[in-house]
Amino acid sequence: MMKAIVYWDVDSPRIRKVLAELESDFEIRLASTLGDLLRTSSRDADLCAVLIGVPSADFAPVANLLDQLSAVSRLPVFVLTEKHSVLASGLRKTSFFIGTEELPLLRFKILAADETHSRETSNASMFIGKSKAMRDISTLVRKYADSNHPVLILGETGTGKELVARALHSCSARRDQVFIALNCSALPESLAESEMFGAEKGAFTDAVRRKGALKMAEKSTLFLDEIASMSLAVQPKLLRALESGEFWRLGAEKAEKSDFRLVSATCANIEAQIMRGLFRADLFYRISDLPIVVPPLRERMDDVVDLARHFCLQAGKGWCELSDAAIAKLMGYRWPGNVRELKSVLNRACANIQRGRIEADDIVFMFGLEDSLS
Repeated sequence: MMKAIVYWDVDSPRIRKVLAELESDFEIRLASTLGDLLRTSSRDADLCAVLIGVPSADFAPVANLLDQLSAVSRLPVFVLTEKHSVLASGLRKTSFFIGTEELPLLRFKILAADETHSRETSNASMFIGKSKAMRDISTLVRKYADSNHPVLILGETGTGKELVARALHSCSARRDQVFIALNCSALPESLAESEMFGAEKGAFTDAVRRKGALKMAEKSTLFLDEIASMSLAVQPKLLRALESGEFWRLGAEKAEKSDFRLVSATCANIEAQIMRGLFRADLFYRISDLPIVVPPLRERMDDVVDLARHFCLQAGKGWCELSDAAIAKLMGYRWPGNVRELKSVLNRACANIQRGRIEADDIVFMFGLEDSLS
């Protein structure tokens, strides 16, 4: 099946001719409004590019339109205009400005951009937001992805640490294997060891032979969330597995090996845990070769509006316009629950609105906690 292109903007004979020539290679999907363009760009998985025709005398809306597209999609964008050089400076690198003389090469430019986009597409490129913090995290993810050294992700609850872990996996050579995740804080101490390392039949009451997380993560990524909550009894065994590659199932008579890449995360102050004797310093040094710090949302407020629009799309409301008052209300809140709380607030707003516009009154914080940033 041919990949599709969505096109939106002017009714131009020149543009119509270009589209007609592309129809032999692509299915052209027309978006009649800005809302249609944004919805289609964000949801249709078979798209390979966005084409936008721009009148040669009307440059002002282009930068704003590209910003809005960036919030919902990472597809390459081709802007068809006779004066593309005027616009090219300072805009996102996946935007291509095609003048009249370049139109015969447009098909090849689209195919080349699609190949590059497909190669680079991963969870890392799906981070929503334009803040420097998120750009830095995306850079670290790509840099660390193919290393086998352990990664430790630090950040408050709700900041998106698991998303970072999944991005590391998706960018790595292990991406074709199943991502294995285990929440250490949710494991009863009596089951922690068997969940981590597995068990032989009869190792404890009602035990059956089963693999643990380490073996399930063979050739893949093992994500240990809230690792600071790990049982002290399990910590030295994990340390040995990391140092030697060997571990024992409960009740086993011989060691097993597993080739896994460890990614851990915590919202706790591990240094304080070490001082209190709750976490081993040697294990901390072993799991923290490559650290990534995910800042709280209040420290990257530039991402709030892009995230809000993204969550509106996820909620099935299409492109919801945010009024100036609604944006001001979102930007004036400290977000103690971080991105998870923002998603909850937008889900609530989208469930209550009747039309595609969110007003300040639709933004409701739980318990009336409208904590000002000032």
